[in-house]
Amino acid sequence: LANPTTAAPLGLLCMALDKCFAGNFGLFGKAITFMSSALQTTVAIWFIFISVVYKTLPEPSWFPNTIGIGLAAVKMFLYWTMGGYILSGVSIVTFFMFYFVALYRLHTNEKISAVVCWLQLSGPAVVLYGYSIFSQAGSDEDELLLLNPENKAHFFQVHRKYYMPLNHLLFAFCMISMASALYCLKTRWASFKSKDFSPAHVGFCAPLASHANAIQAYRASLNKFSLSPPNTLYKELIYRYWCLSLICGTVLSVILTFKFLRHLPLWCQIDVEDDEIPPPPDETILTRLLQKGEAADAMNQHFVSAAVLQANESGALVRVLRDGKMKYVRSRRMPSMGFDPIMNTSEFMSERDRLIQHISYAAKPSIDRGGMTSFDDAIRDFQEPERLRASSRRNKLNFMSFDAATLMRGSFSSDV
Repeated sequence: LANPTTAAPLGLLCMALDKCFAGNFGLFGKAITFMSSALQTTVAIWFIFISVVYKTLPEPSWFPNTIGIGLAAVKMFLYWTMGGYILSGVSIVTFFMFYFVALYRLHTNEKISAVVCWLQLSGPAVVLYGYSIFSQAGSDEDELLLLNPENKAHFFQVHRKYYMPLNHLLFAFCMISMASALYCLKTRWASFKSKDFSPAHVGFCAPLASHANAIQAYRASLNKFSLSPPNTLYKELIYRYWCLSLICGTVLSVILTFKFLRHLPLWCQIDVEDDEIPPPPDETILTRLLQKGEAADAMNQHFVSAAVLQANESGALVRVLRDGKMKYVRSRRMPSMGFDPIMNTSEFMSERDRLIQHISYAAKPSIDRGGMTSFDDAIRDFQEPERLRASSRRNKLNFMSFDAATLMRGSFSSDV
């Protein structure tokens, strides 16, 4: 939970709990729904906090932990009307805060992974689905009041005037996200298809299911409040598109779930015998750069986010059998980091050096680097200060953990 990259999937877990337990299993299901909704709200606050600390900008991997509260709103509405309204309002606010920035960054940063790009489907979809609770009566008393023809006419008039315009707007954003997601997948397919199958690949399932769910919610509101006849061309196209998205989402979920279960035993038995130990998160180069505010995300960038690189540099704790006891060791042999497939060593080194070059160029743009630019693919031979080499020796030193952070600060200028 200390890194935005690895904390991103937690929102999907909360959403899955809401889906499974809300309206089922009596008091037990109700308790799980309340706890899951409270956890997701807490995670949203925490996730925004660590994202500010890491100086990351919004991208679709933020959506499950923030905008995803819209799903909790629908399930909370079953038990507590006002709680559902509050959570839906929070989901709408976070959507308008993060969605447009995330959408822009997807098309100006080709280093954002294909899975993260696909997650943009869940943004407007979950908001639209959560917003649908405002089309319903809030209690049994309200249901009884709607039996009065005058109250019912007023209810429908108000919803046609205030509820449906935002509903149409959110539906338009759903369609924009679908077009954007398909385009981003097309532009990143060449690099993505070379990646081994990992848990991150299953991230393709939930967004498409949420998209189909949102289309159905939109159809229900359209049929309920629209004055047009039910067999219009527009309504027929919406129905056919919903069927297509539902079928595609179901097939995709079945295929990826089968592959996930088939690979799961391999992912649970990681061999770390000949693995070099990565540095702890607080000792990585990227952490030090982030703490100094030198590796913050930009709206337009051509390098991998420092938060993603930090997660790849430090790896994850895995539980293995050593000396007859189960122990936790740090390893980079995890198949994925959050919604991003793990980088291989050469890819990680190249992307990290690209980021360091960018930071050093931004800090000292007047220094002659012999033709090196901030996005130079060729990795130059940086001379590490002697005092740094002396202080960085430790047991089982990972070759990726050399301290290059000072290249961007005072020691860099003194050495050159």
